[in-house]
Amino acid sequence: MDSKYKVLASNTIIFAIGNILVKLISFFLMPLYTSVLTTEQYGVAELLNNSIEIVIPIATLCIVEALYRFSIDDEDHSTIFVNSIVVTIIGDLLVFIACLIWYVLFHYEYTFYFFILFVTTTFYKLTIQFARGLGHVKRYSFYGVLNSFLLFISNVILLVVLKGSIKSYLLSFSIGYGISAIVAMIFSEEYKYVELKKFDYKKLTEMLNYSLPNIPNMLSWWVNSLSDRYIILFFWGSGVTGLYTAASKLPAMINLVTSIFQQAWQYSTATEIDNNDNSSFFSNIFRMYSYVCFSCCGFLIIINKLICKLLLKDNFFIAWKFVPLLLLAATFGCISTYFGTFYNAIKNNKMLMISTLFGAVVNLVLNFLLIPLCGGMGAAIATAVSYLVIMVFRMINVLKFITIIFNKKRFIVQILTLISLSIIGSYESSILTILSIIFMCVIVLSDFYVIKNIFNIGLKSCKIIIDKI
Repeated sequence: MDSKYKVLASNTIIFAIGNILVKLISFFLMPLYTSVLTTEQYGVAELLNNSIEIVIPIATLCIVEALYRFSIDDEDHSTIFVNSIVVTIIGDLLVFIACLIWYVLFHYEYTFYFFILFVTTTFYKLTIQFARGLGHVKRYSFYGVLNSFLLFISNVILLVVLKGSIKSYLLSFSIGYGISAIVAMIFSEEYKYVELKKFDYKKLTEMLNYSLPNIPNMLSWWVNSLSDRYIILFFWGSGVTGLYTAASKLPAMINLVTSIFQQAWQYSTATEIDNNDNSSFFSNIFRMYSYVCFSCCGFLIIINKLICKLLLKDNFFIAWKFVPLLLLAATFGCISTYFGTFYNAIKNNKMLMISTLFGAVVNLVLNFLLIPLCGGMGAAIATAVSYLVIMVFRMINVLKFITIIFNKKRFIVQILTLISLSIIGSYESSILTILSIIFMCVIVLSDFYVIKNIFNIGLKSCKIIIDKI
């Protein structure tokens, strides 16, 4: 097995162990949330939690993106880490001032909890991304598992035992992020790199040149992923928002594929981008990765209702109809993420920003057209279309400077079959269920040869991990 495949495979397995445990804990939390909180409470709590994702890129200038990327190549880790800490602290102070003004003007009862969640989230992202950049792959996975475990324990104590609601929900996340960040700082010995005299404005400028284009990119991702919930809230109220938010959690299972792979793939693209023989490597990985994404999506659509019965309690169950299209959107997102890593590898995020911004515009326009008419289903359609646009945009652009060879006819057949499967999967009928299984078989058999390659790589990677242990 070629060394670059070994590195990618072994890193993927390590990330997989951590991510699978994290997702399992998250799935156990879904029945808890949907049984303890009302649809209105869950909708408000998630909107506040998700709002963090729009504030962080603006307040911190996406500095953690530069922290990770520069940590891979640069040997002066102290300067990179100190620069990132300074930017993060300034961002935290600005958010504190904004929250203080907001509370004085509106007396919003969740303001303090929002700020605590923001600070702990930025601290957590800072420490774990630096650990990842230092090459602490196993520890990085452990920190994610620890965070989820603490979140689970905090939720059980605060929501179930103490019978809390929205404030307890937000505080649980803060506890998980805060303690995990402290553990990462200690276990990865990141405190040794904190030397204030190492602050370097010139290096900070270089880092910001990389990270600043990520701001509109991250905001655009927020628009594609989360803005529809605010529009649903405006037109349909917090009840429908809660249902749609619950349904949006289930595609996390397909995102598990990309989150595991992405963390390893980002490192591999950064190290292999300048090699002359990278075309074969990139092409083989894309063929296997896209096949796995399509197959996982199809399988999850077929068992969608079964999963929803387990995870969505009482009034939340009707949200199952939104899930197939959201799974489709997540799959398009997985493919677009694959191509997006090439922009990171060459340290040029401008086209990454443009593609995401274009998709965000499409998403907003369709949201305002479809949500008033179709509610959550309109939002799901808009999300799927916008991610498809981003995927196609990046594929066309990246293939101009990276040679990736794949069977375009087979790829189109896979896409069209998956779209058909997601549409009929949103309706309830025994005939449509049989048709769904047929479509799933078409996807699986479209590239059966890949299964053999994935199986062989998996066996060899397991041997590598066992030998290391």
